[in-house]
Amino acid sequence: MVYKFFMVISMIVAITFNAATSTTCFSQSSEGWKLEKDKNGIKVYTRKAANSSIMEFRASATVAAHMEQLEALIEKVNDYPGWQTSISTANVLKQQNKEEQYIYYTTDVPWPVTDRDIVLHSEKNKSASGIVTYNLHSKPDFISEKGNFVRIKKAKGFWQFTPFKDNKINVTFQFYADPEGNIPDWIINMFLVKGPYNSLTNLKSKVEKL
Repeated sequence: MVYKFFMVISMIVAITFNAATSTTCFSQSSEGWKLEKDKNGIKVYTRKAANSSIMEFRASATVAAHMEQLEALIEKVNDYPGWQTSISTANVLKQQNKEEQYIYYTTDVPWPVTDRDIVLHSEKNKSASGIVTYNLHSKPDFISEKGNFVRIKKAKGFWQFTPFKDNKINVTFQFYADPEGNIPDWIINMFLVKGPYNSLTNLKSKVEKL
């Protein structure tokens, strides 16, 4: 199978992370991204990840919210199953300091695929211009593997919040992951675009109601 199912991770959280080189404004063709969906103010792009046959995604939307609302949503890890697609459980394994933590997610994927789990190191950064980024990198050996899950070992991504005027904030969610093992194509297609789109839809609904 050419494209492995990496969206298990996007469902899992949070989560491509290289905030130093990421951008929040781009065209359909820039950096090799292909626009897959543009609906209700949410855009989802995909491309082949560097040095890999696996696809990664980038989803973006502009929300009417305060930065503190978005930060609280990302930092309340236990609440992820309520708005991030297909996350079954989520919890903080270790709070390293105010800006860093190790988080653990499990996913609920359709039979006959075995559910996945992942450990991510999350680090929060805030630029001088007020851009807030949560960088995520997989740390598969942080805890022992569990027999009823397949551990995702390679993953990276970020959540990035870029403030504009009038309490408008651009939200970017980018993610790449190798889910390990063979995943049926129909499951890949189900989550590649649908997963991040639904997660941003839920995020908009939660923060714009507050």
